[in-house]
Amino acid sequence: MRSETKCVDRNFRRQMLLTSLSLAAVAFPGAAAAALAEEAGSSASAVDGAEAEDHAGRSDIIVSGKLSKEGSTGTKSDTPLVETPQSISVIDEEDIRSRNVLSIADAVGYSSGVFAGTKGSATYGGDAIAIRGFGNDGSSGTANNTYIDGLRLGGTLYASAALDPLLFERIEVVKGPASVLYGQATPGGLINMVSRRPRAETGGEIMLRYGSFGRKQGLLDVTGSVNESGSLFARFTGMFFDTDDRVDFSNRQRVLVAPALTWQPGASTSLTLLAHYQKDDFLGSTLNWLPTVGTVLANPNGKISRSLFTGDPNYQKWNRELFSVGYQFEHRFSDAIAFRQNVRLSQNSLDAKTIYITSLSSNLRIAGRQAFGLQESSNDLAIDNNLQATFETGPFTHDVLIGLDWQRFENDTNRELANGLTLDVFAPTYYQTLPTFVRSTNAIFTKRQVGLYFQDQIKLHGWRLLLGLRKDWTTNITLNRAATNPATARTSQKDDAITKRVALLHLFDNGLAPYISYSEAFTPLSGTDASGAFFRPETGRQYEAGIKFQPRGGDSFVTASVFDLRRQNVLTTDQANPSFRRATGEITMRGFELEAHVAIAPTVRVIGAYTYLDAEVTKSNTTVTGLNPVTLVRFTAPELGKRPVAVPKHNASLWVSADLPAGTVAGAGARYSGSTFGDPANGVRVPDFLLFDASLRFDLGRWASALSGLNLALKANNIADKTYVSSCIGIDRCYYGQGRTVIADVSFRW
Repeated sequence: MRSETKCVDRNFRRQMLLTSLSLAAVAFPGAAAAALAEEAGSSASAVDGAEAEDHAGRSDIIVSGKLSKEGSTGTKSDTPLVETPQSISVIDEEDIRSRNVLSIADAVGYSSGVFAGTKGSATYGGDAIAIRGFGNDGSSGTANNTYIDGLRLGGTLYASAALDPLLFERIEVVKGPASVLYGQATPGGLINMVSRRPRAETGGEIMLRYGSFGRKQGLLDVTGSVNESGSLFARFTGMFFDTDDRVDFSNRQRVLVAPALTWQPGASTSLTLLAHYQKDDFLGSTLNWLPTVGTVLANPNGKISRSLFTGDPNYQKWNRELFSVGYQFEHRFSDAIAFRQNVRLSQNSLDAKTIYITSLSSNLRIAGRQAFGLQESSNDLAIDNNLQATFETGPFTHDVLIGLDWQRFENDTNRELANGLTLDVFAPTYYQTLPTFVRSTNAIFTKRQVGLYFQDQIKLHGWRLLLGLRKDWTTNITLNRAATNPATARTSQKDDAITKRVALLHLFDNGLAPYISYSEAFTPLSGTDASGAFFRPETGRQYEAGIKFQPRGGDSFVTASVFDLRRQNVLTTDQANPSFRRATGEITMRGFELEAHVAIAPTVRVIGAYTYLDAEVTKSNTTVTGLNPVTLVRFTAPELGKRPVAVPKHNASLWVSADLPAGTVAGAGARYSGSTFGDPANGVRVPDFLLFDASLRFDLGRWASALSGLNLALKANNIADKTYVSSCIGIDRCYYGQGRTVIADVSFRW
């Protein structure tokens, strides 16, 4: 069977590669010929002075020490943030560098509306990022809210995400439904990571890093022109790290390379090729769930150690390879009309084995466990085409975007389970004999999506009206290779949806910009109800009102917003047929967000964020389980009216950085997360926590000219080494947060 699968994979790769190349051939030659003819007499200096530009975001807006004032993810165009009627956070290259971030979760940790890193270091597959309460709902992997260069990140439940922040020059967080431009997605919002692009100017960086838990890391990043005319420029980013972890028997090794090439034959045309290879070899527990009693609640046997390894060295690995290749093409027919095509083909494979806790016994020290092995691979292709036109009708200026995108995600999954293992969480014994395994899943899951979208941004003096409409067609196919009846081995489910978006903003001369907006989302669901009918897709809708402020000529930006966000058609129990479910549930998130990037002095910058989130299950027929924190007895209760797990009501952060004499930059920050519920019945409350971070950077060239380009940086997260539970996603599924992490960098930039 595996040989047949490999043959299918090879055929799929060949088919997808030919498809993408043929699309490029259709789109590019004519446009390129027109551009070459148009630009034949242009000088190379015009090209040298231009940065590569693409629909995923402008690279020339990243200025060291300055605030990024433009973004593209919210509108798929280069729209100033102050004119975008939606709450958006931008973490640019300077932010990533100044805070020496180690993960995507670390990068977005100072943004409003974002709850990141809630599973500590236990989850290797993902960064555990939720936006406005929705996002990473599973135990690992990523939700449908993660994008790279405007294209959704595919992969499998476990084998996706966990990308390295050093790959990206900017991360944009769009809050609220974004289905009009991106199709099926969780309603809380999305994260779009913009890859490092080649630059015409020659430059680069070599970085060596050493830190806590024996972390050793190196980076090489070089870019510049590769031909005399300056029409071709390249970039190469390579990185490795090797580190242990606070959890016993844990080690992580990663190698990645990311070459990129931009061809700009004229000022109107550019083609950027992007590739990425990443290999992760991790040891340690992937699902290092911990009992509720002994972490959140007191245990008469003591407190469970932060270093407890709940797996077994006999059966533990996480080996993943990710490869992607694609391109971004743009041709401007005139100042008013531009065509863009964005393509990415990716492959993801994972060979993983882990053992995790299922429940704690009545003696409160022996935990039942389950062994879980999986081999997953994915072959994914995503294509986005859009035509942008700017024109006037009377006093109105229109910026119209018409697009067609297509996605195919194919996931080949083999899983095995074994019960019967136990572990004394206070005196663990390892290298146990493994029980007999039973195959749980042997299937291929294929998801296809075709979407046609339209957007019009209309300007009249200070007014900005945004209208958006999209039609999607989706197909979910499951091929169950373990089915005994060939007639039922293959199931196919088709859905379609129309999503809408409308927003109004007024930009005053003083930089104030109040706005109101309405937007929708949808996510197809797999499966059938008691009658055999397929589930209706999940839907989402949001009303938002806010105000933005960007003072003229200043380096500050403030956004405040209130919203009512609802996730509808959530699966709940069918009371007439308890073994079946119905798509009738609803979860409501109402909240307030404030995010400010303020230059309070020429040398002092402040980033502050606050989120209030009132979360509630507003429709449900399901009965859920909780744990009484006094008697430690489990109970059941209706889900209706309860607060979803791992969603804090209050979340706040503050980061202050200052330029000191002699090329020194110092930064300090605090992150606060309010208490959360640790089980669906809201029996256990996980305490709130406050963490402190700091960084220090030295430009040694300011001290001695012979050291020009040499930099030294220090960074510490959770300086006080606070022991805390970051979240619980159910009874006996708790995570300790990351302990103190200190790293030091030596880098040379030119």
